[in-house]
Amino acid sequence: MTKYPEYFDSQIESALKTYSLSLSDSKNLAKRVLELSDFFIQNPDKATPWNKEWAQIAYLCYYLPLNSVRLTKVIQEAARRDFFKDITHVIDFGAGLATASLNLAAVKNFQFHLIERSKEPQKIIADFFPEFKGSWHQSFTEKALDRPEKTMAVFSYSLTELKDIPEWALQCEALMLVEPSTQQDGRKLLELREKLITKGYHPYAPCTHEDKCPLLHQSKTDWCHDRVLFDAPTWFLKMEEQLPMKNRSLTMSYLLMRKTPPALVKATRVVGDRMKEKGKDRQMICRGTEREFLAWLHKTKISQDILRGTLIQIPDSSKKVSNEVRIEEEIPLYE
Repeated sequence: MTKYPEYFDSQIESALKTYSLSLSDSKNLAKRVLELSDFFIQNPDKATPWNKEWAQIAYLCYYLPLNSVRLTKVIQEAARRDFFKDITHVIDFGAGLATASLNLAAVKNFQFHLIERSKEPQKIIADFFPEFKGSWHQSFTEKALDRPEKTMAVFSYSLTELKDIPEWALQCEALMLVEPSTQQDGRKLLELREKLITKGYHPYAPCTHEDKCPLLHQSKTDWCHDRVLFDAPTWFLKMEEQLPMKNRSLTMSYLLMRKTPPALVKATRVVGDRMKEKGKDRQMICRGTEREFLAWLHKTKISQDILRGTLIQIPDSSKKVSNEVRIEEEIPLYE
């Protein structure tokens, strides 16, 4: 289970007071969330209406917590892979309410350059998250890239609005790309992965290899996405009771890539949820160019449910049967 940073609660509470609301106003908060959700459904290609108070409220009490949990998982994986080594500068493109930068600031003292066309998010951050220090800009300028070899470009739910990654981003040493876990956005990210490899980038996560992606080349429907279990605070659960959507687990598609090659990882990534079938259970895995499934027969009495996105170690005793890696013992997690 992953908690969102609870120290945000006091800042969100302070911000809500300006709208004569609080975290305990479950019904009123849920009403704003539904308004913004309906807006996105009806206007999928339009920018967030930051000038509307209901949109600001919805982001503060709903999307900020949810996206913080997603980003916490990505950032933890990045730290585990030493992805931030020697990175000192961050360009947060389409920063919105600075969710990515706020969460990154909690793990390292980066210099932040945030690009966001709307001025409302900057005012909210300045007023209610004063400890966060970053420079805000409405468009990209070359001044942001004075140290490209130490810069990470972050696209958190902003790349989906673009046809392709901007050329300036390809000058950066590192790229953190986080997208919705939809089939369209997920497969677009897999295609971008291949392009970035030809541009000299190396995948750190979720990939454990640089080969062609089996989900892209051996399937017309699969896409890579991760899952995180959400340990929601009480006030969020009460608000969620008023909403048709529930969020006990959250998904996202992401890529962490750098020009500096990563240390070798002798591990396999679980990229699918557990599927219970007649006589056996299966979970999709990724460790190379083949589209494979970890499988165990019910007669082995194995009882395990490995969370999607987990790194595991395939035991030497496993046997390959067609596209299945058959095991007869519980799988150890990668340390």
